[in-house]
Amino acid sequence: MKRLFVILLGALTLAGCGSGRADLFSLDAYDRIYTPSRAGGFDLYACGRSTILQVREPWQGARGVEMLYFLSRGGEKAPDGFPGIVVEVPLRRVICMSSTYVALLDTLGRDSCIVGVSGVQYISNPLIQSRFSRGEVRDVGYESGLNYELLTELAPDVLFIYGVQGENSLVTDKVRELGVKVVYVGDYLENSPLGKAEWLVATGEFFDRRPQAAAIYADIEKEYEEVRQLAQAAVSRPGVMLNAPWRDAWFVPGDRSYIVRLIDDAGGDYVCRGDDSDRSRPISSEEAYILASKAQFWLSPGSANSLAEVMALNPKFGNIPAVRQGHVYNNNARQTPMGGSDFWESGTVAPQMVLKDLVRILHPELLPDHELYYFKRLE
Repeated sequence: MKRLFVILLGALTLAGCGSGRADLFSLDAYDRIYTPSRAGGFDLYACGRSTILQVREPWQGARGVEMLYFLSRGGEKAPDGFPGIVVEVPLRRVICMSSTYVALLDTLGRDSCIVGVSGVQYISNPLIQSRFSRGEVRDVGYESGLNYELLTELAPDVLFIYGVQGENSLVTDKVRELGVKVVYVGDYLENSPLGKAEWLVATGEFFDRRPQAAAIYADIEKEYEEVRQLAQAAVSRPGVMLNAPWRDAWFVPGDRSYIVRLIDDAGGDYVCRGDDSDRSRPISSEEAYILASKAQFWLSPGSANSLAEVMALNPKFGNIPAVRQGHVYNNNARQTPMGGSDFWESGTVAPQMVLKDLVRILHPELLPDHELYYFKRLE
């Protein structure tokens, strides 16, 4: 198999648990200690007491790119010629540039290690909000507005970050100059709900909690599959429309996106099929209106909190069956005052709960006792 191109993230470390020249370094020499069942973006390899984390295609369009992290324990050095960065674990001080990472650490019982976040007003986690009010967690800002002086003051072991269209060089170059290790977490690139949640295991490795993380994930996967199988037994598959207009376009996800997977698993029929990808695409408002008219349910209509707000987008929406029948649901039932949604935070590591919500919406007879958690019916 052709090896992926490796981005050089730091100085090479000599002498370690492996051997060989830099140009001959290969993961083939190491045993996998965890192979994800659903996630496609990472693998874990044993190297003495330490671990090598391989992160593949860490941002959209990163074809053939991988990043390697040597998670050192007990002072072990990386293999000769290791072309990645070395991180001493377990981590004690971290900065999270996404609220999703807050949820990952919270699920692992390591939220106390968070010393900095980006956009605290959009974070739902009550423990982080409480610690922020006491000055134990600081807001480091966003990308070009990142507070580097504060970053230096916080002295994190690592900064967990994401990339969108490429390496976030506006941030990473300066952060690395300050001597802070940057770790890319690629959960958002997974098009499987369970694949996103499985990044718990990769994250757990940084805190010496891989066994616990794997056990938590196994329970999530089991419950998700039980709910999915229940939904597949439904007689009907109601049509589902997604999202809402933005300016002159209506962006809808591709057929292989994780939200479409959730709809399929919940026993629904996505009415905007036709693009075999995991990317969102714009369609005209006219086309969207026609498609929405074929759907029995309308989910996630932007930031709307009521049917009146939906109607304000376009009075014609009053003729859509889902609106007439009161079958419009938004995923902002758990929202911060500034508009941050827990659906995008803890929902990432609780796909079984999201799936239960969707089954309760689409097939209420299958889960009559389930109370909606992330979604709410718009009145």
